[in-house]
Amino acid sequence: MAITIEELKIQVAEEDNLVERLQSEKKVLLNKVRQEGFELGIRSSSKLSYKDFRHFERVQSLAVALDEDVLDYLFSYLDLKNCPEQARHLDADFAYLLQVDPPCRITFAQGWIDGVLSVWQTLKTQVENLQ
Repeated sequence: MAITIEELKIQVAEEDNLVERLQSEKKVLLNKVRQEGFELGIRSSSKLSYKDFRHFERVQSLAVALDEDVLDYLFSYLDLKNCPEQARHLDADFAYLLQVDPPCRITFAQGWIDGVLSVWQTLKTQVENLQ
């Protein structure tokens, strides 16, 4: 009985390590997803207008409330802006992940907004100072 209890304790400790490892892997994955979205935001910024940049600046705080359909809206929006397909090319495994995991779609879109706004912050002073 004492051996069984010790084995259970070891098993629980291993499970705790498993949970920590999986949480760490999830964090790394979500950071990669956000980074991919951020980079797409930068690449697609050249197709945006002044009005678009101002709009995303105003709604940035709402990005925390995006839903799982956001990626469909984002890609439709990029189609309307004539953003070339090759500018938004994603690795097949990565694209599949976005299809099957709603939190990843949301994180990707949030990263995209952050990427767009990073470009805007670089240009904003110059644009706004235009007389």
